[in-house]
Amino acid sequence: MKDFLLNLRQRAWCTAGARYNAARRLRIREWVSTCSLALLSAVSILVAFAQRIYSPTPNTVLDNYLSSFAVGVGILLLVVSLLEWGARYGAKAEALHRSAELVTSFQIKVAMSIAAIDAGHSATLDEVDQLRVEYDEIKDKCGENHDPRDDALFRASHRHDRDLWKGGNVAPGWLGAKWTYVKWVLAETWFFALIWLVVAGGLAYSIWLPKA
Repeated sequence: MKDFLLNLRQRAWCTAGARYNAARRLRIREWVSTCSLALLSAVSILVAFAQRIYSPTPNTVLDNYLSSFAVGVGILLLVVSLLEWGARYGAKAEALHRSAELVTSFQIKVAMSIAAIDAGHSATLDEVDQLRVEYDEIKDKCGENHDPRDDALFRASHRHDRDLWKGGNVAPGWLGAKWTYVKWVLAETWFFALIWLVVAGGLAYSIWLPKA
């Protein structure tokens, strides 16, 4: 019974850690999304001002390009805004964080049962099975789930814990753990990094266009 409870506590610990990471990742995505959309709005306005200052003559190459660029940024802003709004990253992060808190409380409850066994108290099969059922119910209450990358980051963050690396699995080194973190961050930021590369490239290209 004790071995099963130890395994259940570890599973709960890993689940809570992964869901905390998932909540953090989605909050990063929400923050990057909000900042990027706000800055894209500013860029579309600044392009309109720049067009009047640097290309006051209509129908020049630069004037036509800046008009097209401003329209393109506006369309991009609208599309990305709708996609990000529909994804509900903030709501998902909140749900995962609440689930992680419940799993953490459950882990403490299991730890108390293990301590009771160590103190000489016995645990019946029904009591242990109730804990298993409770763990499954807590997980099922949350409609969202963490990604494998969230679990990978948790395990990499605890690479010195031997219990997490049983069965022939090799714990990553310091560099491997850092690379796992970088991939975890890039999973939610590469999309906006690509958008800003395109926008920055479009702005840079306008410098080489004739103003008259």
